[in-house]
Amino acid sequence: MKAELKTPTLFLLALFTCLLLSAPALPALAQTLTVTTDKSFYGPGERIAVSGTAVPNADVTVQLFNPNNELVAMDYSKSGADGKYSMSFVVPAQLPTGRWILGTYTVRAFVAGAEAKATITIGLKAVVKGKVVDAKGAPIAGATVTVGPASATTGADGTFEVSLATEGTYAIRVEKAGYYAYRGNVTAKVGVNDVGTITLTSYEDKISELESKIASLEKSISGLKNSVDVLSSTVDKLSSALDSVKKDLESAKSDIKDLRGTVAIATDLKKSVETLTSTVEGLKKSVDALQAMTAQLPILYALALIGIIIAIVAIVQVYRKIAK
Repeated sequence: MKAELKTPTLFLLALFTCLLLSAPALPALAQTLTVTTDKSFYGPGERIAVSGTAVPNADVTVQLFNPNNELVAMDYSKSGADGKYSMSFVVPAQLPTGRWILGTYTVRAFVAGAEAKATITIGLKAVVKGKVVDAKGAPIAGATVTVGPASATTGADGTFEVSLATEGTYAIRVEKAGYYAYRGNVTAKVGVNDVGTITLTSYEDKISELESKIASLEKSISGLKNSVDVLSSTVDKLSSALDSVKKDLESAKSDIKDLRGTVAIATDLKKSVETLTSTVEGLKKSVDALQAMTAQLPILYALALIGIIIAIVAIVQVYRKIAK
């Protein structure tokens, strides 16, 4: 049976009754009785799991006191044959509420006048949650998620929740044997902060990835070798073509040298032709002049004959005159 109390009257009455009934057995019970909680810090809406040991088949009363030493919750349980017992309390979803305030709480367990204590802290907190999966998207159970000073383990579905006492930016690390660790940062505020899905790469996946890359690299190297062979063949052809071009160039140089000699001879011949042409032109002019003179010879001959006739006539007349 569980009770949320507004006054400590019932608790005090029950405690007084237990003390009266079990006072003789107190030393033995005190050595056997223990009380523990599953965590040391709780936030709004969380369940406080209480467990411990007592004498077998004993009635165990567990009470929760706030920082002002006010009773806020109480529950009863019977220990088993092995002496173990357990029970739980739920923190209100809204804090502060009534006697549920922020601060350090005392958990007290009673059995027949014996008492054991534990302390916890209840406060506003930041919760970081998410999911851890492998490269194929399958959830990874049992991975350790550490956020700042706090840590948690992923469940069968790969989800986790880590509670932090204060807001802030924290380093987050996710680890599991056989996987490469994930490292990052998360800014946590009061309330739930979902970091989403975190993927861990296994060593086997990494090896497979490397093998795939090596195979791809070998294929690329093979292709590159073929390209090199083709390029080498092309270079050999170009080298042969270059040798042929060199030979042609040498032959062309020789032809150019011969052509230069031929051009020199042609130049000399041109000069000779020009000189001969000039001589021919001079001879032509002389011939033309001679032809002109030759064309005038009959007239000269006629004039000479007339002159001779006139001279003879003149001589005859003179002779006649002299003869007279």
